[in-house]
Amino acid sequence: MTNRRAERPGGEHAWVLAAALAVIALVFAWIMIPAIFAGNPFSNALLPLLKMAGSVLAAFAGIGALKLYLEKKRWRERQNDPVPLKNRSYQPQRAPYASRVKPDTTYSQQKGHTVPQPNSSRAEWSLELLRSLEWKRFEDLCDEYSKTKGMRTQTTRLGADGGIDIRIYRETGDPMGVIQCKAWKKDIGVKLIRELAGVMAHEKVKNGVFITTSSFTPDATVFAAANGIILLDGKEFLNAIKTLPVSDQEHLLTFATSGDYTTPTCAKCGVKMVLKNGYSEFWGCPNYPRCRETIRIRGGGRK
Repeated sequence: MTNRRAERPGGEHAWVLAAALAVIALVFAWIMIPAIFAGNPFSNALLPLLKMAGSVLAAFAGIGALKLYLEKKRWRERQNDPVPLKNRSYQPQRAPYASRVKPDTTYSQQKGHTVPQPNSSRAEWSLELLRSLEWKRFEDLCDEYSKTKGMRTQTTRLGADGGIDIRIYRETGDPMGVIQCKAWKKDIGVKLIRELAGVMAHEKVKNGVFITTSSFTPDATVFAAANGIILLDGKEFLNAIKTLPVSDQEHLLTFATSGDYTTPTCAKCGVKMVLKNGYSEFWGCPNYPRCRETIRIRGGGRK
């Protein structure tokens, strides 16, 4: 598992030291050495080489200082999240900033129900719309919802996530909780809740949240209550969204339904999958054969 926690660039003032080294190298090569060996014919013959060496060293140090400064600046931007909430727009995350333990690997054919289509002007919050979100969009929605509640969060990378989709951080940057998201149709059993408890112990955090579009089995609910894990099923998550200010509800609705929000995302490549036909219809990665990720479609119909 790749730990997605934002890492502080090494050395708070490393870029300053590198910049100082660049200046010292230039001063030493172009001022101090010529002054020290002034009038010495042998030394004068070496001055061009010494100046060149000093200039090269200064160039490397200057490039290093610039790189360290930019890394530090990007790290601070990730920590402070300076982009205003209302100005964020959905941008599907590609490798890297999750296969999470794979989403429900089947999509049932929906009969007798109208699933809101992408970019539909009639879309509004409902349990049906929430369950129409593909797994990656649902996960990103959970992350965006957490941000509207004032949490500092970060999603994990594409690839094996070890039971974590979102990490929650304190203002100091220390981890304080984890969130697992499942856009499933079947109920979440106690096995996945136990795994989340194990992850919490491994991460040394006391706060755990499990959000799903479906429901939880009774034994999962009992185990979660005994271990301080918050469970939000589809109805509860929808109600939580509807308790937000109207402006935040509209922001999350736009975020959730921007672009194609029903076609599943490849858990390995982070790109939209394509509908394919074999013995039956299934979703496949467009990067086949390099990526062989697939999602079955139960009933042969398109979600």
